[in-house]
Amino acid sequence: MTNILAIDTSSDICSVSLGKGKEIFDFHKSLPKQHTENLLNVISDLLGQSELNYVDLQAVAVGVGPGSYTGIRLACAVAQGIAFSHNIKGLTLSSLELIAIQAFHKTKSSNIVAISDLNLEKLYISESKFSDGDIDSTFKAISQEEFKQEDFDDNSLFVGPGCSLFPEITNKLEGILPKASNLVEIARMRFKNDILSDPEDFLPIYLNDEDSWKKIK
Repeated sequence: MTNILAIDTSSDICSVSLGKGKEIFDFHKSLPKQHTENLLNVISDLLGQSELNYVDLQAVAVGVGPGSYTGIRLACAVAQGIAFSHNIKGLTLSSLELIAIQAFHKTKSSNIVAISDLNLEKLYISESKFSDGDIDSTFKAISQEEFKQEDFDDNSLFVGPGCSLFPEITNKLEGILPKASNLVEIARMRFKNDILSDPEDFLPIYLNDEDSWKKIK
């Protein structure tokens, strides 16, 4: 039985999931600017519900942004602390990838393009494909003027807050936010295949720092 804790606080949603074998104990609630005071209590409550302790965890998964500066720093710090103190590895995914996974579950679209909000005149874009229960993504940062729908596959589904900037996009799914349970899903597969990351690699992706964005390419 694999026990995996997953955290994403990159948006107003405080999303935490605990996978205990095939079971998932989930907290997914809008808590704007309240993540810092609530996150550890939420984790403690889920551990109690699942009748697990920190020592029972075998991996930690974390959404690393882009998104809320405070939120992604908090999630990475908590995930790192748990992983280091219990000598376990984990998984990091971009918040854009988490949006893409959620869209994939809803539509089964083979190619999903997630677009961030505009920040410092840049859009951050992930293009994700799904195979054998895993996600494979490429990333880029461009200006709003550089975006062209025809640069992507004809069958692409567009998601993310940046879609609102482009009324010409018709194949889009709105209202999708990152969800920690999707982290558990990918982490289970990568744990089984022994392809998890060391905790020192749980690093935030900041919208205002293109160098950190490039690191995940």
